[in-house]
Amino acid sequence: MPGRPMGDLLAEIDRDAPAGPVSIPPRPATPVPAVPAAVSSASRKSEATRRPAAKPAPRRVESTGLTESQTPKWQRLERKELRLRADQLDELARLRRALNRQRRGEGERITENTLIRVAVDLLLKQADALQGRTEDELRNSVTS
Repeated sequence: MPGRPMGDLLAEIDRDAPAGPVSIPPRPATPVPAVPAAVSSASRKSEATRRPAAKPAPRRVESTGLTESQTPKWQRLERKELRLRADQLDELARLRRALNRQRRGEGERITENTLIRVAVDLLLKQADALQGRTEDELRNSVTS
């Protein structure tokens, strides 16, 4: 397309550029497979009640010739979702940063998950002392 100088084209690009950050559209939802119209809702309900929910298969480390000690620690652990309060997250992050500064690059990296696993180990060690019907009562039974 001869005739338009490069400077004009670049000025046009700058003029059309958005002023703020470019927003990325949300990822479209994964489509849910449609149920054939011939299947009635009653038959779907009875089918669902006959089949128990499938349990996930136990996780196995692929046999790639690596020993367990060569497999990264995070791959040897099971995943568990956890909900924490904002103050707990803040304190965990503060503690993680302090402990990582203290280790000065030696040993393994400390993460919030590391600290949570240590806390769970301590709780399980004191399981006999656990008493109560609320979170506060349970906490007090092992911290007092």
